[in-house]
Amino acid sequence: MSASSEQEPQWRDVLVAQIDAIGNQLCQAVDGTFDFYVHTDSDEIAIQKLAQLNNFTLDAVRRTIGELEQTRRELEMRVEERTQRLNLILSATNDGVWEWEIDSGYVTLSPRWARMLGQDAVEIRQPLESWLALIHPSDRSAVERAFYRHLDGLSDAVDIEYRLRNSRGAWRMMLCRGLCQRDDQGRALRMAGTLSDTTEQRLTDPLTGLPNGAYLELLMQERLHALPRPPLSLVKFQLLNVAQLFDGVSVEHAIAALRDLVQRLRRRLPARVALTALPEHTFAMVLELDAVAELDRVLEPVEALLAEPVEIESRLVWLSHVSGVAIVDLHEAASADEWRRQARLALASARQSDVGTRCYYSESLRQWEQHQGRAEQMIRGALANRGVRCFLQPIVDIVAGTARGFEALMRLEDPVEGLVNPGAFVEVAERTGLIAPLWEMLMDQALPVLKDPGMRERFGETFLISINLSPRQLMDPGLLELMLAACARHGVAQSRLQVEVTESAVLSDPVRASRMLERMREAGIQVAMDDFGSGYSSLAQLTSLPLDTVKIDRSLVFDVNTLPRKQHVLAAVVALCQRLEHGVVVEGVEDWETVTLLRQWGVRDIQGFFYARPMPMAQLIKQFELPLPLVPSDDPPAVATR
Repeated sequence: MSASSEQEPQWRDVLVAQIDAIGNQLCQAVDGTFDFYVHTDSDEIAIQKLAQLNNFTLDAVRRTIGELEQTRRELEMRVEERTQRLNLILSATNDGVWEWEIDSGYVTLSPRWARMLGQDAVEIRQPLESWLALIHPSDRSAVERAFYRHLDGLSDAVDIEYRLRNSRGAWRMMLCRGLCQRDDQGRALRMAGTLSDTTEQRLTDPLTGLPNGAYLELLMQERLHALPRPPLSLVKFQLLNVAQLFDGVSVEHAIAALRDLVQRLRRRLPARVALTALPEHTFAMVLELDAVAELDRVLEPVEALLAEPVEIESRLVWLSHVSGVAIVDLHEAASADEWRRQARLALASARQSDVGTRCYYSESLRQWEQHQGRAEQMIRGALANRGVRCFLQPIVDIVAGTARGFEALMRLEDPVEGLVNPGAFVEVAERTGLIAPLWEMLMDQALPVLKDPGMRERFGETFLISINLSPRQLMDPGLLELMLAACARHGVAQSRLQVEVTESAVLSDPVRASRMLERMREAGIQVAMDDFGSGYSSLAQLTSLPLDTVKIDRSLVFDVNTLPRKQHVLAAVVALCQRLEHGVVVEGVEDWETVTLLRQWGVRDIQGFFYARPMPMAQLIKQFELPLPLVPSDDPPAVATR
């Protein structure tokens, strides 16, 4: 064997050992360590070159790792920054975060979400059903429908508001929004979104800070469905003249005074009774009482407080109020709608009485409401089908034996009830605002009477048409223009038109009413006070109002021949009107004795059944006969004495 052959295995062993030494050094990189260099003691160029290449590679790896680390730190900083911004936004918007894992059926709820429910501020993971079970029964199906519509791809997002009970047992309003994440095939992976507490916006009255009508609805539903159901009453009371608080003071001070009053009212109530605010300065509460004596005990302190003045900017303002109570019958099924309707009826009934009145719902109120509803439908039917009919009753001048005028009286023609008298519908027409179109239809029938050939032939060219005005119409600033336009449209002189107003219509706003009546007289329209002597009569009205005629009510005339005291009163009223130079028309005359008595007192104009009942124009022309002139007796009438 040659020497070269003997040296070759030795050289190979050295070379392998050197490569193995490099490999051992590179093993550090397996553990993720790259901060080293490869060293070699070999004189072989190839081995040195291999070590150098490894060092170049390690340098490149270290640079890449450094760049990746910098990128990671930047990404982490950006994520942290965005997370902080998102948390800030969620905190500012009062939002919690939720995530629904579709496959597992679990939802993860953020600490903020937990705080909304009054729970510990920790992340919660629970089945979706646990969340849904907290939702108000009336809202749950809508929430589930919103989730699954979006899950099925039928809606762009979840966006729904609902009521949810927190851990303290209180209802909160929540606004839930969410979006679904899907894979490349469109399969839903998860749904996530936010939950906002909108209770303050949805369940709070902004003016008073009290719970609002939506909150009251929750209370009513909860109490009605409680088992066993407790005794229940719904109380509503309304402040009728809150505008007085705002008269001449800043809005801020007026609102502050109102809120202070509300707070004092709240302190007069039992601690567990929620006072809620409704529109039109109405307040309500649900009491677990059904005995009137117990209700008195709770409500009298509240009513006493409302009778006290409110101090605002060094002046005192007295507020007027009425209240209505609806007691739930424990033995009958009840709904929130019916309960609310009963309280509304009771409050409406109280408004028609004196201030401070408290009215309880009763069967008679239910019947009254039914009548009101039927009357309104009858009015609307008459308006739609031109069912307004004009009846005329003559005002007879008994001295001349002529008709000084005719009062145009409204009747409605109903398909079922036939002709309906005003007593059955006028109050409803006034309350609903339907009196104006009814009156316009009546005017369109009454004014042509002045030009009718048959009427002119029978009763001459100078008689008047007298038509009633309701309180609502008298306060209408456009009334005079409407009347003048109607006269022009029918080609009649406004001097042959007389309007009749009642004392009650005038007393609601004497200054405004007087101004309107004066404008009418300036336009040539005559003005009569109707029903003088019925109810509250103010003699001051006879001197202060611009009047042409006073129509004395039948209540002063009835039984005047048999009641001496009535004769004195009627004679005094007639004499006073005559001295004030007002024309006098006595209504409700039904017998000859009364006619002769009135004539002896100087009365000329009489209206009543003795001469004619109200009737359509055609019947009036055909049947009504003017009386012969009445010659006065030379002897004055004997006034009865006690």
